[in-house]
Amino acid sequence: MVDFTVLGAGAMGTAVSYLLAYNKNEVLVWARRKEICDQINKKRQNPEYMPGLIVPESVNATTDLEEGITTAGKIVIAIPSHAVYDLCTKVSQYASSKMCWLSLVKGIDTHTKSTISQLLHRRLDIERDKITALSGPTFAIELVNRVPTIAVLGSISDYTSSLFRKSLMNNWFLIEKTDDMNGVEIGGVLKNIGAIAVGLVDGLNSGDNTRGLIMTLYLREALEVGSKAFGAKKDTLLGPACLGDMITTAFSNKSRNRVLGLLASKCLTRIPELTFIAEGRNNAEMIEGFAIEHEIEVPVTEFVHSALKGTKPLIAFNNLWKRVRRELH
Repeated sequence: MVDFTVLGAGAMGTAVSYLLAYNKNEVLVWARRKEICDQINKKRQNPEYMPGLIVPESVNATTDLEEGITTAGKIVIAIPSHAVYDLCTKVSQYASSKMCWLSLVKGIDTHTKSTISQLLHRRLDIERDKITALSGPTFAIELVNRVPTIAVLGSISDYTSSLFRKSLMNNWFLIEKTDDMNGVEIGGVLKNIGAIAVGLVDGLNSGDNTRGLIMTLYLREALEVGSKAFGAKKDTLLGPACLGDMITTAFSNKSRNRVLGLLASKCLTRIPELTFIAEGRNNAEMIEGFAIEHEIEVPVTEFVHSALKGTKPLIAFNNLWKRVRRELH
């Protein structure tokens, strides 16, 4: 038996495994590809996703999903949102009601339009008090390089959030807790759209004033959508889980969502998803749908969705600007 299984051997899965090992936990990482497992187990490296990191000896890897699920009572999900639905199908026969789950996924399931905690609850019959979610300014490379930051764990169960908090927190990675799991989960989703929007206007060379305006307009949208469509608390969205994460990802080229915005500003949107996974690509369309359903005005989200769908980015921005001017008049 091990203390934790981490589902996903990408950058975040590797970083969280490192944090868990730092706190003296035995960790098993599940990876789809044998070559990544061999690198971790034999060379103590994961050069494709975390070059330069020496993987601790208490971290081992497997491609056997049954082994990953059945050898730990605490499971961390660190895979893209579009892959979680199929993962649930595969692990349903192994999952136990006694297990506790942590989602690091900052996206919405594309099959069911549900959050990851809702998907786990419905597909795996996991009680909601066994699930927690984490969001905040948490670039994986900076976590392993011990750069100070704060994230937020959301769960309706203080026991579950405390369990993961104790196992992850250290001197440079501080973790707050909240019972507003909806706010933590949707905060991690909404920030992606803001990062793409800033990437778009930066790629159009719109200037610092416009960037500040876009951030302001989008934050207003995020608060409306988060609170009205998902029941999130505005205090949660104004903290590290959404605003803090959005500032980090909107202004750093480490962020795939910002880079996606920069690429879209040059009309480069046909990027294979398996080559360049940016959660915001699907998030924008789904959040626009939720906004329509709840009669919420989301002009920045519509600007992002329009540009990603192929509208010339300058035309998409001009449409947004006309709308802003019209509303002010």
